[in-house]
Amino acid sequence: MKEEGKISWKARLEYPLAFVWLIAMALGGFFLPSSLNTIPLFKIKVIEVVGTQTVSPELISSACYQTAKGNWLFLSSDRLLAEINNLTKNSVEQVKIKRDLGLDGAKIYVEVQERIPIASVVHDTNILLIDHKGEFFYNPAIESPLPVVYTFSFDYIKKHFPNLKAFIDFVKEIDPKIKEIYVTDRSTIVYISSNKIVLPPISKLDLSMFDRIRKVYNKLEMKSTNVLMISESMAIIKEGE
Repeated sequence: MKEEGKISWKARLEYPLAFVWLIAMALGGFFLPSSLNTIPLFKIKVIEVVGTQTVSPELISSACYQTAKGNWLFLSSDRLLAEINNLTKNSVEQVKIKRDLGLDGAKIYVEVQERIPIASVVHDTNILLIDHKGEFFYNPAIESPLPVVYTFSFDYIKKHFPNLKAFIDFVKEIDPKIKEIYVTDRSTIVYISSNKIVLPPISKLDLSMFDRIRKVYNKLEMKSTNVLMISESMAIIKEGE
């Protein structure tokens, strides 16, 4: 009976001790950030930003302070990238952080890699840019001419992006000045020089289809031509006026 009493007494003591421990941890977590900010060692003295092309370095610095609250201990690449993309509409692909520590604080170096678009994508009145990984973003500061992809759905482009990218790369080999591609769930239409080529939907495009297009295109000698690729082994060619 005494042994049972001892076990019961210990069990009863565990609950208040656990409660006290939780309160202590909560208070420590609440006051720790503010207490660390009073120590010069952990403060951010200077932020140096490199690698930006169109994104403002001041915006990157502001994102650093917002993320870290002035304390370099709380600054991480993932958190900083999320904050930057929240401010720039997903215009940055990657950030790298280096710290030069001193007793009076740290100098922070932020290397920025902006997203480089391969095309503009238009759906209704909405225009987004898309990079080589299929990530959509919006950066009005980018003015370089890009192929324009007109589509009925951003989700459709996202889902079949590997095929679309391969197709854009292929078409650029034929005509570097490619301007417009029209994407529907039934067909893909591209204008190359004075030629219009109608293809199956991008969900069905593959390397064999590209080879077929190249063979047909190389045989075209008309000034203006419409090509309808019905399948891998069949194409209809209509000479324009």
